[in-house]
Amino acid sequence: MLSTICICIIYVVIKRRNTLISFILSAIKIIFLLGFLIFIHELGHFTVAKLCKVKVNEFAIGFGPAIWKKQGKQTKYALRLIPLGGFVSMEGEEERSEESGSFSKASIPKRIAIVAAGAIVNIIFAIIVYFLLIANSGTYITNEIVSTTEGYPAQQIGLQSGDKIIEANNKKIDNLYDLNKAIQENTESINLKIDREGTILEYNIVPKQIAEQQGERWYLGVNLKRAEDTIGNRCLNAAMSTKEFVFSIVDNLKQLFTGNVGIDQMMGPVGISEVVSKTNGIKEFLYMMSLISISLGVTNLLPIPALDGGKILILIIEAIRRKPLKEQTEINIQLLGFSILIVLSLYVTYNDIIRIF
Repeated sequence: MLSTICICIIYVVIKRRNTLISFILSAIKIIFLLGFLIFIHELGHFTVAKLCKVKVNEFAIGFGPAIWKKQGKQTKYALRLIPLGGFVSMEGEEERSEESGSFSKASIPKRIAIVAAGAIVNIIFAIIVYFLLIANSGTYITNEIVSTTEGYPAQQIGLQSGDKIIEANNKKIDNLYDLNKAIQENTESINLKIDREGTILEYNIVPKQIAEQQGERWYLGVNLKRAEDTIGNRCLNAAMSTKEFVFSIVDNLKQLFTGNVGIDQMMGPVGISEVVSKTNGIKEFLYMMSLISISLGVTNLLPIPALDGGKILILIIEAIRRKPLKEQTEINIQLLGFSILIVLSLYVTYNDIIRIF
């Protein structure tokens, strides 16, 4: 964690050295975002450990020397000098303990719940923040055409204002989310069913390919009507958008593991710092926070040694075998996973630096 923050601060010094104010603002944004997300991650572990009656020796906010500490009945609470995240130290977590209330003596379902809690908190936090941001932005976009864009396929095939797109390639279309999904699934030719004042018409349309900063996108050239601005419609819009948001993260991971997306396209601490430092306004910052939070949560649940998902996998193996792995074997597995993550982090960081500078 500290090495990650150091890289971020070095980035800020080099990239944002033009003014002291911009340096301070960028550093605050980066440190707060990463520190807060790691803090709530550890808070998830802590809360579920307490609920499972597992002894927590220490729950600390920050790292480094303690500037304030208080000993509770079982847990020492500490505020440390460097406010970057925090950590939870549980009895029997690093070394197996026979003491009552230790992590290693808890049932496997309880241990899985404790290990998974941090990532789940990150995911829930991201979903709540994203939902509220979208709900605040307005209502959803319907399937009714308001106008068409000159020179784009929709105008060229004769679509008109007032037309309703009810089907695309035999899939029902109720809103913009449905239409975008249909376009992404078939960019060569789309069969549209149009409701024009009660008459059903069929058109074949080829989306127009446009090169954008985020990559290639395909457009029909239709401007669609927004639904009535009500609380219900805002919540519906937020729910649909949040669903797409979550699925897009999962799909990105799927593409990474299937080879459709290369490791060189992954973003590390320097890349994250670049994006976070460029955010303008609280909404953009919160959106980026939700994106990084859900990515952190989902990635942590991957069954890779040294990640929470790897620990869960070991616990599942223990449940199947009905006995734990040898302690040294488990340590070796974790060290192997940690080594792989270090190499991957260095590679991704190198690519970030090359891409940015």
